[in-house]
Amino acid sequence: MELGNFSISLAVKNIDASKCFYQKLGFNVFGGDIAQKRALSQIP
Repeated sequence: MELGNFSISLAVKNIDASKCFYQKLGFNVFGGDIAQKRALSQIP
């Protein structure tokens, strides 16, 4: 059974540190705009 996509939005103080943290967990950034403090990530 495929459940589809799940999304969550988190407000963070440091977008670069947050992006690095989630990449270390295995998430891939696939969209967003870091200049606007938005990043879209997914886990493969």
